[in-house]
Amino acid sequence: MSNAPRRLFLYAASSCGLLSVLSRSVAFGHDRLNTPSQTKGPFYPVPEIGKQQHFDFDLTRKSADSPVALGELISIEGSVISHSERPLGGSVVEVWQACETGRYNHSQDKNNRPIDPNFQYWGRVVTGEDAKFRFKTILPGKYPGRTPHIHFRVVSKDRPELVTQLYFAHLEELNRKDNIYMSLNIGQRDAVTTTLEKTPIDSTKKTGETILSGSFTIVLGSLADTKSTSPM
Repeated sequence: MSNAPRRLFLYAASSCGLLSVLSRSVAFGHDRLNTPSQTKGPFYPVPEIGKQQHFDFDLTRKSADSPVALGELISIEGSVISHSERPLGGSVVEVWQACETGRYNHSQDKNNRPIDPNFQYWGRVVTGEDAKFRFKTILPGKYPGRTPHIHFRVVSKDRPELVTQLYFAHLEELNRKDNIYMSLNIGQRDAVTTTLEKTPIDSTKKTGETILSGSFTIVLGSLADTKSTSPM
C-alpha cells in the first residue's frame, strides 16, 4: 500500500474510532466538565461579603426604598451542580463586580472613575434544595485592562471552593482582548460566557416590562478529584 492510500486508510479508521467514542458518550452520558477557576483579583469585598451592611441578591439598590443604580439592568440565573448533574443545595454563591463606570467599591481600586453610591457592588445567596440562584444587577462597566465581567465565589459542602468569572457573549470583541478570558480554552470560555436575552421582569404581571437575562450553570468537582479547583 502506498503512503497516500495508507494515510487515507488510517484517517478513515481514526475517524470511525472517534465517531464510535462520541456515539458511546451520547448513548451512555458523559460527566459535565468542572467550571474553570479564575483569579479572585484584588477587589474581593473587605471585610468579606457576609459582613457587609447590604449583600442580598439585588445589587441594583441598597434597600427597597433607595434609588436605583446607574446602568443597564440584567438578571443572572443559574444553578450549582456536581459533574454528574446532581443539584448541590445549600451552596453559598457570592458575586462582586464594578459599577456602571467600571469602578469597584474597594480601597485598592485607584482608578479615578466615580463610585455609584446607589450600587450594592456585591451579593450573597444560599441555594435551596434545587440548587438554583438568581442575582439582579447591572451590566458591569469596563475596568481598565479588562472586559466587563462578574466575579463568582462558590462554596458547597464536601466540595473545593470555586472562584471564577462570568463574561458576556455580545462583548466578544472586548473579550478577545482580555488575557484572563483568552487564557481559557474554547470549551472553558463557553462555560463562563452567557448570552443576555430579553425576558419579562415579572411573568405574573402583564406589564410588558423586560430585563436582559443570562444563565450560568456552575459545575463543582469533588474533593477526591485531583483536577478540581483548588481552594483560593
